Amino acid sequence: MPSLGIIADDLTGATTVGALLARVGVDTVVLFDAGGVGELDGDHEAVIINSDSRALPGPEAYARVHHATQDLVDAGARLFSKRIDTTCRGGIGPEVEGMLSVLGDDYVAVVVPAMPQSRRIVVGGYSLIDSVLLARTPVAVDVRTPVTESNLRRLLAGQCSVAVGQVGIDAVLAGTDCLKAALVEERAAGARAILVDATSLEDVDTIALALVELGWKTVCVDPGPFTERMAIRSGVVPTRVPQERTTRLHCAESDRGTVLVVAGSATGTTNGQMNELRQVPGTEVVEIAIGPLIGEEAAFTAEAERAFDEVTRLMNLPTPPRVVMLGLESTLSGRVVDLAALERGAGLEPGTGPSRIPLRLGEIGRRAAVAIGCSLAGLYLTGGDVMVNTCKALGTRGLGLVDYVIPQADQGVVVGGPWDGIPVVCKGGLTGTPQTAVQCVNRIFDENNRSSCQEEVKENAAVSA
Repeated sequence: MPSLGIIADDLTGATTVGALLARVGVDTVVLFDAGGVGELDGDHEAVIINSDSRALPGPEAYARVHHATQDLVDAGARLFSKRIDTTCRGGIGPEVEGMLSVLGDDYVAVVVPAMPQSRRIVVGGYSLIDSVLLARTPVAVDVRTPVTESNLRRLLAGQCSVAVGQVGIDAVLAGTDCLKAALVEERAAGARAILVDATSLEDVDTIALALVELGWKTVCVDPGPFTERMAIRSGVVPTRVPQERTTRLHCAESDRGTVLVVAGSATGTTNGQMNELRQVPGTEVVEIAIGPLIGEEAAFTAEAERAFDEVTRLMNLPTPPRVVMLGLESTLSGRVVDLAALERGAGLEPGTGPSRIPLRLGEIGRRAAVAIGCSLAGLYLTGGDVMVNTCKALGTRGLGLVDYVIPQADQGVVVGGPWDGIPVVCKGGLTGTPQTAVQCVNRIFDENNRSSCQEEVKENAAVSA
């Protein structure tokens, strides 16, 4: 029975908050849909549902979150969180109201959109991303969910039917007594959602402590740090000392097997990371053309079979590859692909082609995993839609979170399906430095080696017994 129930609007966000909880020893699992809550094995302390609702119209997003919240209530959750994007993309208002509609009038949504460890802070109600106003970052021209408003109170008020209050950084810095008074004042004025500034993890902890002292029934609305602090401060979940894990840039003699990389993000950040990784000895690249992923079934089947045959050939070499990098041509080259022209060539309605790309790339990823077989050391998935579709193609029910390599590059294991227990690292397209992919792959090898050693110890113990 989970004590903490979280709903995230995409898989990247789900793994981000899950990794934060896992780092303080909370047993956390991410599910790809709400229907899996009742089918979970084990007694997980935190359950995160990926509603996959970020780009949905408001009423549809509301409905998905409403139903997912009811599933979490039925499962026994006592603390609730609506995980939001660090850049506030998507329909935050409808999703928060979808959660509140289940929990009742005595709940209040406290919105703390800061993630200081990723240089996301809120001051005076304004969102700053690495010292740049939100609306002046690339998220303002995001293809699916652009954000053109830096003032988060105005942003939320434009999406919510409930009143939105605000508490500034001065009240947070003044300490819990002053902060509690400011929160009470906003709620007395009729606010059902209250935006609170934060510039550091200390600020986030102060907010959590104030709310616990007030005894409010709170919906945490944040990218993860506030939820983690509320879970700990409220005592809803126990904390344990997590295992220490290292981050390295160099290959090790202990690295065994082959890591499969599936890369579908078209950002410059991901392109730079893939270029860095392909320079590491033992990395083999299989480039996937975008045209067949958008086109008719026969073209896709031919491209999928070509990729499978190439991975099979690589695995049959005298020295199999350390890494198989399966990447879209745009991801690997950094060139912009004219998707509209590809749609016209395939006879598709404008805007319908892009959704096929991650779905079909996920299926190619599954076939590549089959070709690698028992040598598969783990998976590195980059790009939110690619992560979801690859995991679903693999037949998994969810991900068990373990840690993060860096914030928002999250480490876990596959839950359910033929690859149950395989290490996986998931990363959004905008996260990290040029070395991040190398670090993530090395972490997978370390985790695979750790798991292999643990299994060997168990086998030896069984023989001795």
